[in-house]
Amino acid sequence: MRWTNSPSRFKKLSRLTAFHYFSSFIRHHTHSIIVKDFTLETYRLYLQAIRRNFDHILRFDEFLNMESGSRPDSFCIIRHDVDRKPANALKMALMERDLEIRSTYYFRTKPRVFRPEFIKTIQELGHEIGYHYECLSDEKGNRQMAMINFEQNLSRLREIATVNSISMHGRPLSKYDNRDMWKFENAREKLKNDFGINGEIYLHIDYSEIAYIGDTGRNWDSAKSNKRDFVNSKINLNIKDGKALLDLLQNNPPSKLVFQIHPERWTDNKMEFEIQKLRDSAVNIVKSFR
Repeated sequence: MRWTNSPSRFKKLSRLTAFHYFSSFIRHHTHSIIVKDFTLETYRLYLQAIRRNFDHILRFDEFLNMESGSRPDSFCIIRHDVDRKPANALKMALMERDLEIRSTYYFRTKPRVFRPEFIKTIQELGHEIGYHYECLSDEKGNRQMAMINFEQNLSRLREIATVNSISMHGRPLSKYDNRDMWKFENAREKLKNDFGINGEIYLHIDYSEIAYIGDTGRNWDSAKSNKRDFVNSKINLNIKDGKALLDLLQNNPPSKLVFQIHPERWTDNKMEFEIQKLRDSAVNIVKSFR
């Protein structure tokens, strides 16, 4: 197959047909692709594979609103933890919109991340906005103060966007696990009744039959350089690098998948890429001593 020999034919294809035409080309030429992971170029390849192989690409608010018996047998949920660099998140949101994919973006409420212009635009593109909370860490383990912190920051975020689901921020250098603020009886009912939240995605989803793939620690192995960003799943995937991940997504994807991404480490800018790589390496070294 040669692209250059048939430009007029390609122009006549419908948008959807063109997408599958290109995807087929990529699938059959994976061996010749050099995968430089954590670039937007490579992220597009991952998205194209997901778009081709999953009929149901859901947001977390949609998934939580479904009764367990009505959920599809096969689905993918793409989740972004916006810890830093909201501009990177917007680039990913635009790319997903172009591929007719809607995903979920969890935003922290720290000054460099809580940028209303980015949050509003991402929601307007059709994506879900959620709260990436870290209240127990902020309040040094004081649950009562953490609840006040949670309510205040959730209100701030809701002045900008609709928020129906939440996800803890791992804060790997903190000794506090932010999920612990919900360790009491009827916590989910409190979230629903007092805060209008349908669920905390670590606590209120059964992941036992769902594959969970994330880029925490700048790798795809959930047991490596990862203190808290993992779930209890029976599906263990041995993904050594980006090329192996692309092969999995293209040729043998799990039927149920949550794909977790941190936009801060994804860029096509060479200098930004190297700086972020150094930062991730330094953080991983510090994690190893804790």
